[in-house]
Amino acid sequence: GICRLAPMSYAGDLRAVVRHRDFRRLFATRLTSQAGDGIFQAALASVFFFSPQRQTSAGSVAAAFAVLLLPYSLVGPFAGVLLDRWRRRQILVVANLVRAGLVLVVAALTFGEVAGIPLYVAVLACLSVNRFFLAGLSAALPHVVARSELVMANSVSTTTGSLVAIAGGGVGFGLGQLLGEGSEGDGWVLVLAAGAYALAAALAARMDRDLLGPDFTGAPPAVRRAVRHVAAGLVDGARHVWTHRPAAHALAAIGANRFCYGLATVDGILLFRNYFHDPADVDAGL
Repeated sequence: GICRLAPMSYAGDLRAVVRHRDFRRLFATRLTSQAGDGIFQAALASVFFFSPQRQTSAGSVAAAFAVLLLPYSLVGPFAGVLLDRWRRRQILVVANLVRAGLVLVVAALTFGEVAGIPLYVAVLACLSVNRFFLAGLSAALPHVVARSELVMANSVSTTTGSLVAIAGGGVGFGLGQLLGEGSEGDGWVLVLAAGAYALAAALAARMDRDLLGPDFTGAPPAVRRAVRHVAAGLVDGARHVWTHRPAAHALAAIGANRFCYGLATVDGILLFRNYFHDPADVDAGL
């Protein structure tokens, strides 16, 4: 019974919120952009882990995962400082345009078979901009649906966005297989991802400039003071966790789980790339 109710609830929630024109426009922006995310990540997996011209090592895999995850830790907490100072509709437009440009830079580096720090920096910049986009989507949602529908809209948006990102990954993988292994195929998959981001920017531009807020009740604080406030909040949070041992134990358990998960992921990639198959046969490893 529960298995039957879950999809029915999702479909009902979706029907309830897509009645709103502004939600549909925001929803279309999210889905197009997250399809681009899936295509982009499929290309990155091939570039970092399964490129014939690269010998994948534990260090290179660890560096790639650091690039993928750092924006969540370093950029995420501070995204709101700037998010509340600019029109969120403009953030959705500009963030997608910037991402499209950065992905084209990554594509150019891939076509040129450039590896190492330049590639890592370009990818890190692109993923960091993505944090602003996703934060902007969340902050914009209350402006396009009624308060009573906010939980429904958030659930539908994030669930569908994740599914579309997975589908985008499948498209990126399939296109990579069709175009052939190597920098040429990976580069064209990245160009497709850039096109998806540019389309998402165009969809976001259809919304009114002031539709998504922010709604100021006074002058926003200076950026430097706001950044200091966020940093102080992080320090206070760490102190709170340290003095409340149940919270510290819970976070330690989660941290240990994620640490072991990371080790297993790196091991799995290296085993399939270098041990179970000939390292030169990247298709078999993939």
